[in-house]
Amino acid sequence: TVVVASFGAMEQHGAHLPLEPDAFIGQELSPRLDDACKGRLLVLPGQWLGLSTHHMSFPGTINASVDTYLALASDIIGSIAHAGFQKILVLNSHGGNASALDVVLTKCRMQYPDARIVLVTYCNAAAQQLRALRESTEGGMGHAGELETSLLLAAKPKVVRIDRIRPDGKWPTSIFLAKDMLVGGSASVSRTFAEISDHGGVGDPRTASAEKVEQFFAAIVS
Repeated sequence: TVVVASFGAMEQHGAHLPLEPDAFIGQELSPRLDDACKGRLLVLPGQWLGLSTHHMSFPGTINASVDTYLALASDIIGSIAHAGFQKILVLNSHGGNASALDVVLTKCRMQYPDARIVLVTYCNAAAQQLRALRESTEGGMGHAGELETSLLLAAKPKVVRIDRIRPDGKWPTSIFLAKDMLVGGSASVSRTFAEISDHGGVGDPRTASAEKVEQFFAAIVS
């Protein structure tokens, strides 16, 4: 049996989204994935506490320190492997978790060599398909941008403040650094969102719509 463990975050998402989009997205994707696999998966409750140090300039963010997050994720994934499950899908829906979860997989692999553990961040799973579906220009699919806002309009439409939707933030102009969730870079720099955003978002949510979100979900699940 393949076990699906989703990892999200509780953090600010600009002026128009609530604090839980990352957790909501993981919790929405997991059962859709199970349905696509005809109920053959074991879906765990989603983990909402994330590694969100870079969002702490904006209130509402609840953050786990690096050490706490590594221990928490290691214990969750380790518990699954300790129970004898050998196929584990770690479904990540918060970019800030990715590097830490990669370290956790290495640690768990050493401790549970018989387990096959796969980590995927949802937007990376279907990056090519999402690029074909996007309407925003490069930089528009950032934090609280077109993709996340669209997914929330479908999963939790009542929590989206339509009247507050507006573009925010700036991605770096350097060709070596990432431009948004779908346009990565060859180098990385640690920055807080206060350095790159006015209201906590980075991207253009104006192109978000519930109408195309099923295409987004279908691409990611597939």
